[in-house]
Amino acid sequence: MATKWVGQALERTEDRRLMTTAGHFIDDLTLPGVLHAAYVRSPHARAKIRHIDLRRALYRPGVYAVITGDDVAQLTRPQRGRVPLPNSPKVYALAYQQVRYVGEPVVGIAAVDRATAEDAADLIRVEYDPLPPVLDPEEALRADAPLVFEEVGSNILWHNTFPYGDVDGAFAQADTVVNERVTIHRYSSTPLETFGVMAQFEAATQSYTIWGHTQQPAQDLHVLAAALDVSPGEIRMIVPPMGGSFGNKVRPLFIIAVALLARKAGRPVKWIEDRRESLLALGHAADGIMEMSAAVKTDGTVLAIKFRNIENEGAGIDFAARHNLLMLSNIANCYRFRALSYEGYSVVTNRCPVVANRGIGKPFMCFSVERMIDAVARKLKIDRSEIRFRNFIQPDQFPYDTPTGQTYDSGDYPEMLRKALAAVDYEKLKGEQAEGRKRGRLLGIGIATAVEPGGSNLSYGMLVSGPSQLLSGQGEAARVRLETDGSATVFTGGLDSGQGHATALAQIVADELGLDVRQIRVATTFDSASHPYVMTSGVYSNKFHGHDTVAAIGAARKVREKLLKRAAAQLEANVDDLELRDGRISVRGAPDKGVTVAQVAGRAYWSLADEQPDGEPGLEALYYYSNPLAKHPDEKKRVRVQLGFASAAHVAVVEVDRETFEIKVLRYIVIHDCGRQINPGIVEGQVHGAAAHGIAAALLEEFIYDENGQLLTTTFMDYLKPTAADLPNIEGDRLETPSPLTPLGTKGVGEGGAVVAPAAIASAVEDALAPLGIHVAALPIVPSRLWEVAAAGLKRYENARK
Repeated sequence: MATKWVGQALERTEDRRLMTTAGHFIDDLTLPGVLHAAYVRSPHARAKIRHIDLRRALYRPGVYAVITGDDVAQLTRPQRGRVPLPNSPKVYALAYQQVRYVGEPVVGIAAVDRATAEDAADLIRVEYDPLPPVLDPEEALRADAPLVFEEVGSNILWHNTFPYGDVDGAFAQADTVVNERVTIHRYSSTPLETFGVMAQFEAATQSYTIWGHTQQPAQDLHVLAAALDVSPGEIRMIVPPMGGSFGNKVRPLFIIAVALLARKAGRPVKWIEDRRESLLALGHAADGIMEMSAAVKTDGTVLAIKFRNIENEGAGIDFAARHNLLMLSNIANCYRFRALSYEGYSVVTNRCPVVANRGIGKPFMCFSVERMIDAVARKLKIDRSEIRFRNFIQPDQFPYDTPTGQTYDSGDYPEMLRKALAAVDYEKLKGEQAEGRKRGRLLGIGIATAVEPGGSNLSYGMLVSGPSQLLSGQGEAARVRLETDGSATVFTGGLDSGQGHATALAQIVADELGLDVRQIRVATTFDSASHPYVMTSGVYSNKFHGHDTVAAIGAARKVREKLLKRAAAQLEANVDDLELRDGRISVRGAPDKGVTVAQVAGRAYWSLADEQPDGEPGLEALYYYSNPLAKHPDEKKRVRVQLGFASAAHVAVVEVDRETFEIKVLRYIVIHDCGRQINPGIVEGQVHGAAAHGIAAALLEEFIYDENGQLLTTTFMDYLKPTAADLPNIEGDRLETPSPLTPLGTKGVGEGGAVVAPAAIASAVEDALAPLGIHVAALPIVPSRLWEVAAAGLKRYENARK
């Protein structure tokens, strides 16, 4: 089908609302008599709760409800992880009998306003028996380590090894073996809008209405229903547009606590997280330790890599094993490895629970693979670009199946890197670098390439829970209604968190229905009472390109078919002879013989006595899409963990001050391939924003704990965020190799920069420090620690784990 709107860089339909203060977010919403919540939080990383004295708070004027972990344990069922664990500990919305990390909610208070609730929290006395915490995941593996969840009997929630291909044979054929160990730190995206929820309980119907944040509304609705022991039909979940999410607005425990307060108080309750609470306890990206061995030929061919990853889950179970499993999607990166082996551990410690963060698991895997590729180049004395060209999957090999079972749909990795190198004039830049080194200048060129997976096949959880796991596959739902005035309304199970999805969907549906894009409205507030959904619905995992879009196309095409049948009856013509364009349906070859879309739509709703060509009045259609690629794991544990693969090449140019080791990013190049672009303007924004996230993760952002488990970075004075002045201009261009697996040829674009940038920055800093012989094996790269490494004459930058 020819397209008029898809491919145009239209202004986002959401922007006018946001710029004129007409947008409404969770804190803009209110209800009559609404109360406000606050929490008493644990000051200890690990301790038994001996006694909680609520008396002074209960008698405080303006306080309507107080709940403790004992109340929650009596009123709700324990949390269930998104991937069911064989031996799961009991986790509740408030700490029950024991606290397991600093900042864990212990008591919830609902009062007439936030200040009163916080004052009441100060009046509550909690007696603790402090216990020694375990903070380091490697220490947590020791047999004598303190147990985070004593009922499990171990700090290992999950462990498995997945061999793919003939790994032993590849190592037997290797000319040399390269070993590497790298670490990644804890960090997190920090949306402009923090987490929020408002809950109302209707005693007459024993039902709840929830306004709040989630990225997986269907799953979280059912998590709430299971915890509260009600039918999913007794919970109405409304998700207004979110001011950013990035993966971390998936904390159903927070919603459960507010729902219980509303039930006990008999009035609506709202809680808006403050920034300190967000940094302390919303959720972090997992820190991890990766050990690798690569089987290599003397010509630079990498035959196989063995990985051993220890993932620190903190004191939570919601995302246990998910970082590990999602790494199987990009473990091969852009390379044609013959065999791979992955051993993964999900380990709990007394730190904040982990959640998803932009790219979940994949930034660390990309960092690990690209560090290994650079290490191979260094050992064999081959240029870092050349080692990649020798190992790339070639354009004529697509679709390409990796050893772990991923199907790469399309790409041209060699051309992608060639364009990135040409953009910085690589050979000339290396000459300038060599001249600068003679004068003591530490200039570095970083190279990293990566695939950007999109759309999770949730069947991957069966690698942990077995084939009995109910949740599987990936898909989305959409409903399109053609209104009597000829405009159209679109509802999906997706959510609005700032990516411009409403604009992109409007462009797609306008093309499908032959309308002006301004005639398409997309409902941006999700409501489980009106929006269609499946259990995989939501905004996460880069799924929009191949799932939300397909569901909207499917629903729009159903409506188009209904529309044309009705027009054919009115025009007394054959459906195949009709043309739909610019809001008008005409007979091919006889343009004067036609009718407007509005005229047909009006009769579809008003003239019920007309003959109904499709058996029913109206012009509305619902479409449920299930991705046919999303299968269960096979007998060799291969599974398409993710279902579409964009790609990118990043080149960073940095300079390191020889005295202070301050790092300045001079240039940053991104060449990306997300297939066909629905809206190039939105794509450019996603590429720039994700790259900024990745650069900040590499150089600035870090959650630091002391030896007692106290988080030391709980404000933006300590947890460093980049400003525009701290970031380089993101330069670049794109390739376009359309995916053969999506209707529009699209691939994902929301996570790529965050996945690749840490590896590119590490490569650049290491290259700058080559005259000093310092190898970068950890993130973040902090000037003070670099100075310490250089001053001590060390040759490896390894993160002092904190």
